[in-house]
Amino acid sequence: MFIEQEYYLWKMVDYMVHVHQFQVLHVNTSHGEIWLEKKVNRKNHVLRLSHKQLNWRNELSRELETGYRQLNQNRSLFRGGKLEFHMVFVSEHPPVDEWEDTVKEYNDRKIPLHLYYMSDETKEQALEDLFKPLDIEKPEIHRSLREEDMEASLPSMKHQLVKKQREQREAAASIFDYGRPRLTYVLLAVNILVFLYLEMVGSTTSIETLISYGAKYNPAIMDGEWWRILTSTFLHIGFIHLFMNMLALYYLGSAVERIYGTLRFAVIYFAAGLFGGMASFMINPSVAAGASGAIFGLFGALLFFGVQYKQLFLRTMGYNLIVIIGINIAFGVMVPQVDNGAHIGGLIGGFTASAMVHLPKHAMKKWQPAAVLLYAGAMAAMVYLGMTGAFNGEQSRMVVQEVSELNEQESYSDVIQITTQALEEPQGYEAELLFHRSYAYLQSGESAEAEEDLEQVISIAPDLAEAHYNLALLLQQDGELEKAAERASKAAELNPDNADFQQLNEELAQ
Repeated sequence: MFIEQEYYLWKMVDYMVHVHQFQVLHVNTSHGEIWLEKKVNRKNHVLRLSHKQLNWRNELSRELETGYRQLNQNRSLFRGGKLEFHMVFVSEHPPVDEWEDTVKEYNDRKIPLHLYYMSDETKEQALEDLFKPLDIEKPEIHRSLREEDMEASLPSMKHQLVKKQREQREAAASIFDYGRPRLTYVLLAVNILVFLYLEMVGSTTSIETLISYGAKYNPAIMDGEWWRILTSTFLHIGFIHLFMNMLALYYLGSAVERIYGTLRFAVIYFAAGLFGGMASFMINPSVAAGASGAIFGLFGALLFFGVQYKQLFLRTMGYNLIVIIGINIAFGVMVPQVDNGAHIGGLIGGFTASAMVHLPKHAMKKWQPAAVLLYAGAMAAMVYLGMTGAFNGEQSRMVVQEVSELNEQESYSDVIQITTQALEEPQGYEAELLFHRSYAYLQSGESAEAEEDLEQVISIAPDLAEAHYNLALLLQQDGELEKAAERASKAAELNPDNADFQQLNEELAQ
């Protein structure tokens, strides 16, 4: 009766795979063991089916432990959703001693184990018990066929199952090999060439150079230079910035272009770059540049892929990708210089753009036009909010911080240019902007301009001791000792704990 048991097993598996689309994880035709999987009602059901005669309870216990250990060894293959493990044995007779409670010792384990022993007397009931949690109808498996007919049909069923496993694997592999990363290499080359050119004509760490060649600079954008939203994605601030972005582009771009194809990849990359750039314009008043927004858009594209192919995504890149995104966002929150607006905006833009174009070999979905409208509406809203300064109303405060850092870096010409433009709409930071510009003028040898700025600072903020002190130094240098002494005395009065202020005051008072 061995043939009858073997036929019953393979007929049951054939029904589950070809009628109800179970995933074939493993097939061993010689030993009669098959592993299947299917997600039902948010649970991953993994089945280990085999036909063998188990005569004693301890034999069954060893089989259960072996199957459970095999499942745990391949636990990473079954991410996403709660896991249910089903072990099915097809046999002519059950074990001769008591065996029904052998599964109880697995009740407290992390993964629930369900046992179905299909002996000749219990096949129909066990089959019904198995298919109930799988939410499928019980098939009619005819056991009245002649043994010769059963044996004749076995090779075909086994061959079809092995073929189905191969087809499923090839279909999964083809998802990651739809396109070739041609545009990714072009983008890498363009970004590197632009970086080298800027280093030849100036410096990629120079604010002045970056603004001149298309960095995201809000005042210029508000004057109509909207093209900066795009051109800024090809500029990078220093070698480390370029290296990190190009490394990410190489790996993420290759993956996304292989999955989506070149045309869809182009739409996703540039749509994400524009979305991230517009988010930066809305939120971040500082000068910004880099492909980070577009690169975060590639993260968004992979997340959209994960929504469409949940199990495949979680088995391959899923958790690692989510961790990397989390680390990058956390890093952006902790490091003030990171343009979080571009990063998060790019991530959202990339996900939305992926919904707009969808994945290859998918029919047009009714929500794709909705994704287009969502993208366009969000872009329009960001333009409006950026122009009205709803989120970056304290733009001048950011400029004050920026020029302070530039003065420390001795980039005095950049300070003069930025503060002069910011002073057109100082937003309550006129004294601070003038003070930093006066310092840049002073260090550039333009004493008259520095003195004029300091006079204005003192008229606006008479309690700013540093302005009195710097003006005293200038007046001393010009030989106007009486005026210098007056300013030095005021600085010492306002900040009596400053040794430099006290020393200059004593020197000019003699």
